[in-house]
Amino acid sequence: MYKFQVNNKVLFSLFFVSVALVLFSSSVIVFPNQAIAAGKFTINPKINLKKLNNPQKLQVVAYSTGQNKTKYLTGNDLNSNTATVTFQFNQKNDLVTAVHSDEYFVCAYDLNPQTNEMKSYSCIEGNLENPSGKNRVDIGSGPVVTLSTGPFKPVNGAEIKNPTIVVWIKNLAGKKHLKDIKAVAMIKGEFKSKIIDARKMLEKSKDNTPEIGPIRMGDLFFACVSANVLKPVEGTECEHRVTQHTGHIHNIVARHD
Repeated sequence: MYKFQVNNKVLFSLFFVSVALVLFSSSVIVFPNQAIAAGKFTINPKINLKKLNNPQKLQVVAYSTGQNKTKYLTGNDLNSNTATVTFQFNQKNDLVTAVHSDEYFVCAYDLNPQTNEMKSYSCIEGNLENPSGKNRVDIGSGPVVTLSTGPFKPVNGAEIKNPTIVVWIKNLAGKKHLKDIKAVAMIKGEFKSKIIDARKMLEKSKDNTPEIGPIRMGDLFFACVSANVLKPVEGTECEHRVTQHTGHIHNIVARHD
């Protein structure tokens, strides 16, 4: 989920009750009985291809526990009505340990095989039911609900140039031993992330816009934060929004408990 070079900036502001992180945005076929290694878990999206018109290339992305993964499907991968992918994640890393109900997201992008530009997308935000095993999720099917876009959705809105995604992380006041937090923004399969040192007030970075076409009104973007310090509640929390204007700033609250 062409490249234009843009000047991107990352701005981090720490307040008593909230943190704002500014991020400029822009793999493996599953075997049903495959064992999962100790210390690992998987997210297994089953992608419904029935409503796609002869798909030639899919980009599938997933995020969980501070880790982002990407898988491309082509050829024989897309010859049936469904495509199934496995994303394997570490249960524990330097930032966070996965627990039940930690949040994650998965998106699938139907791409033009010649231009690599996105034709449509389907995404879902979910909770880990099995942080030490398999977590199955359906993509591209079902109704449009709060945590799922349902069938693949085309995007034909006006272009949004050089967008800034502002990720708000609230309610950190009173958190003892505040250490690193990872914040991630994703739009059109392009991940931008920063490890936040809570004692630093300024971070700077330069990145590229997504490779699968310009960002437009109607595109969906996600923001997630991962850290053990965010517990209790979830060690990883995600939120999503649809772009609704062509302005520069797009705010999202990734943690709001």
